[in-house]
Amino acid sequence: MNGAMIGLVVWLAGFDLQAGIELQYAGTLSQQTKSGETEVKAFTLSLLTLVDEHGKTQIAYYLDERGGGNWGWPEQFGLLPAMDPAATKLRPIRLLHTHEEQHYSLPVRSPIFEFRDKLALSASWTDGQREYVVTRKRNFKNREGLQVEVSSNLGRRQTMIIEPATGILLSLDEKVVIGRGDEFQLKMELQSQKQLTDSEVAKNRRAFDSLLEIQQGLGRTGEQKTVELTIDQLKSIQKEMPRIQQEAEGTSWSRFVAAIGRDLQQQRKRLDGVAGMQKKMIGQDAPKWSLKLVDGTTFSSNDAKDKVVVLHFWQYRGEPLSEPYGQIGYLDFLNSKRKKLGVRVVGVNVDERFAGTENKGAATRSMKKLLEFMNVGYEMAVDDESTLTEFGDPRVLGAQLPLWIVIGHDGKVVHYHTGFYDIKPDEGLKQLDEAVVEAIRRQKAK
Repeated sequence: MNGAMIGLVVWLAGFDLQAGIELQYAGTLSQQTKSGETEVKAFTLSLLTLVDEHGKTQIAYYLDERGGGNWGWPEQFGLLPAMDPAATKLRPIRLLHTHEEQHYSLPVRSPIFEFRDKLALSASWTDGQREYVVTRKRNFKNREGLQVEVSSNLGRRQTMIIEPATGILLSLDEKVVIGRGDEFQLKMELQSQKQLTDSEVAKNRRAFDSLLEIQQGLGRTGEQKTVELTIDQLKSIQKEMPRIQQEAEGTSWSRFVAAIGRDLQQQRKRLDGVAGMQKKMIGQDAPKWSLKLVDGTTFSSNDAKDKVVVLHFWQYRGEPLSEPYGQIGYLDFLNSKRKKLGVRVVGVNVDERFAGTENKGAATRSMKKLLEFMNVGYEMAVDDESTLTEFGDPRVLGAQLPLWIVIGHDGKVVHYHTGFYDIKPDEGLKQLDEAVVEAIRRQKAK
């Protein structure tokens, strides 16, 4: 019996698989249309079973998706308990799909079936939310399996083929509803299985533990769609990369580590470019500008004389809308605190649709939907990207909006920041507020 077959039959207590079983899946997400199915996303899922110090099996995973949006690399991997479906809700294996400009997080079922002990022909049970029925025997690529139908009060949701001897998912066909009732089909099949040696497991574990350490050190929420590292984060990870690359060589994580390395190169280019733009702007006269406010009036650089002004360039849209909402809630708090000192905060909605007439109405409606949802109290202006270009559009450097600018009473740029601030909830936009307070101090001392 070869190593791969041994991996199929050796089990620990509680039906946990032994360490070192490497599984590779391939999957697709397709939209159901009147003319049939249209594939909108393809993905591969790599998994490795590991055992913790208590003898419980864990699943280390890496998800690589193509088409229709994807997570930032810190969200593409993780470590899950194999037999505790409730625990996987903390950060499950997920796809990220963009549909009609809205982002949707789509959980992917664990490849180790949590109800292996219930698998028998004609067996049925419920977990409180879903009903499970074992309908018949199914053969999948010369492996014996059982077909399990999963349904809820919304109808049949999943059809799975599970190998009863191991609980390994062999194939999945799942109905997914996205947006305004649009139907999609998520399919996934096991492509390969391999049993690693003890030394290979130990090497994979070291590499993965190092990746987890990086992930935890970034302190991300798990919901970010983009990766914008700070200069300190970049330097810290780059310092560790030679060691991690050596650890990952010849393991399941080598391709993922290589992808991280390529992203770090892009991060360096972005940070260098943004730093150059920041250096160019701070201390210099702000460009001449004129913004149209939503109340129909204008606000220009001439109106800003002898005033401290905060400009917040962002895409104020009701859809797609995701946290942290441009951090406008914190900006609104800053505005309510500093406007009595004469500070003028203006949100600038950057949307190219304002340049024409055909889609201007849709852009305005989307903005108003957001303003009502967030109950924004500061002034709003619209920009067809021309004013942003004058101040420097960070997106051309691979960075993201928002762009935060503080202009002093003398018309000079005193603060220039791209992307989200790293904040603590009880401190709010501390870095921005400190720049505003310093600008007020200089105004009073003139």
